[in-house]
Amino acid sequence: MKTLFVVKSNAQAGREDEYNSWYNNIHLPEILKIDGFLSAQRFALDAAQMLDAQSHGYLAIYEIDSKNVAQTLENLRQATWLTRSDAIDQPNAEVSVFSAVTEQMVSAS
Repeated sequence: MKTLFVVKSNAQAGREDEYNSWYNNIHLPEILKIDGFLSAQRFALDAAQMLDAQSHGYLAIYEIDSKNVAQTLENLRQATWLTRSDAIDQPNAEVSVFSAVTEQMVSAS
């Protein structure tokens, strides 16, 4: 089963280009150098939504080693060499770890 490390975040006001450049070109590749991180992908909030109020404009989803989630998270905590950016609204970012409860299902169409 899969385990996902999920980050919802925003750019600081007026710094969207800097934020996206840092996240895409520096942060994702650095995170993937940490033992236990298997993949990474970012998403931007789509204009079409089920609910009008949305707190975050961006989502990053990382697949992590399901066999040792605690160690992967510790490896991240120990990665003091990561390049930081003040273009991210860090205090309002949300970070969660989710473990799959079912196998992935796909559409029959």
